[in-house]
Amino acid sequence: MQQVDISVVIPVYKGSDSLKELYDRLKDTLEKITQNFEIILIDDCSPDHSLNIIKEIHQQDLRVKFISLMRNFGQHNAIMCGFNYAQGDYVITMDDDLQNPPEEIMELLNKIKEGFDAVIGRPKEKKHAAYRNVGSFLVGKSFKVIFGKPEDIKMSSFRVLSRELVHAIIAVKTPNPMVDALILSNTLNLANVDVKHDERRFGKSNYSLSKSIKLALDLLVNYSTIPLRVISLNGFVFALIGLLLGIYVIAMKLSGAFPVEGWTSVISLLSIFSGVIMMSFGVVGEYLARIIGEVAYFRQFSIKESSFTRRNDEEG
Repeated sequence: MQQVDISVVIPVYKGSDSLKELYDRLKDTLEKITQNFEIILIDDCSPDHSLNIIKEIHQQDLRVKFISLMRNFGQHNAIMCGFNYAQGDYVITMDDDLQNPPEEIMELLNKIKEGFDAVIGRPKEKKHAAYRNVGSFLVGKSFKVIFGKPEDIKMSSFRVLSRELVHAIIAVKTPNPMVDALILSNTLNLANVDVKHDERRFGKSNYSLSKSIKLALDLLVNYSTIPLRVISLNGFVFALIGLLLGIYVIAMKLSGAFPVEGWTSVISLLSIFSGVIMMSFGVVGEYLARIIGEVAYFRQFSIKESSFTRRNDEEG
């Protein structure tokens, strides 16, 4: 088998307008570094003609390999699929929309050769909608709380990983992976490189506000016990409030200063406690659902077709 120096893993969804330019710019950039590279394009069941374009590029250049998933698994699952097939000493991930300039790859590679496990491109100026920037800020703070991420490290989808780190990541078979979380759970030997972040020229972002919220919730539930700790704290606080109210009522009754009896306060307290209990059941239910998913061995991805030789692990 030919030695592969660099693997570039790119999840593709509605990328038909950008794929040919992306390939041309990637090829020109990588050929200045090495001839031993591969570009792995993972079609995440895109509804446009992305797969046909990917196949055309593959026929022109066998260094471009493709995987077509059986359904839309999401960006992170698609990247995990690519990781399972990537052979390079260094594995690069990037988006398919050309907001990550391929020409910046050299900067990432130069930095990781200093001995880091991963180097993440830090956009000099993000060209995202405001809500995505806010979401990125909140997720970044969550990374710091959950994994102890250094304050000065910024995460993004434009990154280069060492071969050893990729091996550690693909050992995790959760059906709900989050690549940044898996990186941080394995290493904090990270570095940033400032890179350009271009304006989106084709289509619109596939990340809606609801998807950003879901990503944040998945991070909290899949990789931390913070929600359960919040429930425990709420239980303690409300139990303490109930105890203090009980002492107050008894003291007022014994002193004869108890006001006119009524049900308003009782009903209000019952409503609050009932709401807290139902919310607690919902959070615990989220954990149980994910445990069931792990035990039932839900797939990270299922492959419909690919340019790779068929293997036993085509379903991750």
